[in-house]
Amino acid sequence: MQVTNVFRCEVDKELEEIELLFKESYQKNPERNLHLPHKMSEIEDIIKEISIRSSHKLPQLMLDSLVEDSFISDNQDVEIYRHIRYLPASFHHHDFFEVICLLDGTCTNYIADRTLEMTSGDICIIAPNTEHAISAFSDDCLLFNILVRASTFEQTFLDIVSETDLLSEFFTRTLYHSKETPYLLFHTHGELNTRNFILYAYDENQSNRRYKHRMINSIISAFFASLLREHEKDVDIPSITRSDSDENLMFILRYMQENYRTLTLKELSEFFNYSERHLQRIIKTATGISFSENMQKLKMTTAAKLLENGDTTISDISEQLGYSTVNNFRNIFKKYYGMTPIEFRNLGKNK
Repeated sequence: MQVTNVFRCEVDKELEEIELLFKESYQKNPERNLHLPHKMSEIEDIIKEISIRSSHKLPQLMLDSLVEDSFISDNQDVEIYRHIRYLPASFHHHDFFEVICLLDGTCTNYIADRTLEMTSGDICIIAPNTEHAISAFSDDCLLFNILVRASTFEQTFLDIVSETDLLSEFFTRTLYHSKETPYLLFHTHGELNTRNFILYAYDENQSNRRYKHRMINSIISAFFASLLREHEKDVDIPSITRSDSDENLMFILRYMQENYRTLTLKELSEFFNYSERHLQRIIKTATGISFSENMQKLKMTTAAKLLENGDTTISDISEQLGYSTVNNFRNIFKKYYGMTPIEFRNLGKNK
């Protein structure tokens, strides 16, 4: 609540000197369509001209391949910039994660062959090496770019979702293994806490206060946790929503996660009113494996944790996971891990 009270506030939306110059250039050159994405070579002259006329030096803005050490300070894991309005849109890629946070107004996010019309409260996470361009061409647009080192992102965002195996599998697959749609788009609808974490982090990033590095990391970690907790169901899943218009994927994965011990595909299809074939396709697209493979993976992962972390008997584990007999559980476990449950437990104790 303290964050909400202190940073309920707002950022000054007056156009800065450099934004006024870019806006002037945009209005004077309508034929160049600077709001549409270009190759850097096509707009380099505009950026050079503005750099000469303004007090800002903009060599970094003329690169189409960005590396984290050039944009993220040596002693930091995260860097936060306020996006320059009317900056000509140009395709670029980088080796770090970028979180595009639109707090007010509208903007257009071009990712590969997709065009995302973002509105107030939208947050887009873009994976490394993804070609994209941002078009923010209105005075009321309040847009922040959060740049996160790849290693830090794995330690925060993915570490949070790892608490739920299926969602972790989905997010990891989307961001790391999808060549067509390596992004996640969350719709927060201007929810206050998420907005304030962004403003809090930006304020800290602009300061020279002690423990700045740790504070920003903590704020961003809390930001990701809040984003997932409050808006997990409000995420666009590009590979799913385009082909299936499915709005229930997160609920499906959650339901599978919570009922995997006895859940059947037929029961799942009846609960969500989908055909089994359609449901299979959604699950396979989202996680990379079939319904039955997901169920087995969840059971085996749980069995391994129980064997490693307690003295629960093999019989009790088998019963907890819904297997008809201990022998059935033992045979499936051995096929999955290459050893019996007892051998697995003894191996853990020896380690």
